[in-house]
Amino acid sequence: VTIDELKKYIEFLNSTDIEEIEIETPEGEKIFLKREKKETTSLLPNSNVKEGLFSEKQEVLNKEVKEEKPMFEELVITSPMVGKFLLSVSQDHPPFVMEGTYIKQGQKVAVIETMKILRDVLSPKEGVVKKILVKDGEFVEYGTPLIVLEVKTGE
Repeated sequence: VTIDELKKYIEFLNSTDIEEIEIETPEGEKIFLKREKKETTSLLPNSNVKEGLFSEKQEVLNKEVKEEKPMFEELVITSPMVGKFLLSVSQDHPPFVMEGTYIKQGQKVAVIETMKILRDVLSPKEGVVKKILVKDGEFVEYGTPLIVLEVKTGE
């Protein structure tokens, strides 16, 4: 095998994904060429990269996704007393909250009326009103679920 032929085989090996090649000439000579492995980073599970590296990269990616996407939980605001559930103090006034409204901690979300005495229902946390469970003007008992809030976890 001449040097020019050997160079052609080396160029062929470098231009493909083949890592090793064995050549047998008509005269019976055997030539074995093997490409030097370079450490590469790959996310393919069947690649020659160490499996530990793959799982570490996957854990890092999962952790980054969790950190970027805030988690939410539902919080139910319940009635502090027996009475009539009101979303506003009168028909002339707009409701305190509607579904989809962003509210702050301590903000008035409704009123409970008993014997002409009004008691405010305040939000324990900030969040978004996901659902109003009781109709305006409906009578409620102590502890009746009134409003579902969607709040960030960890707050």
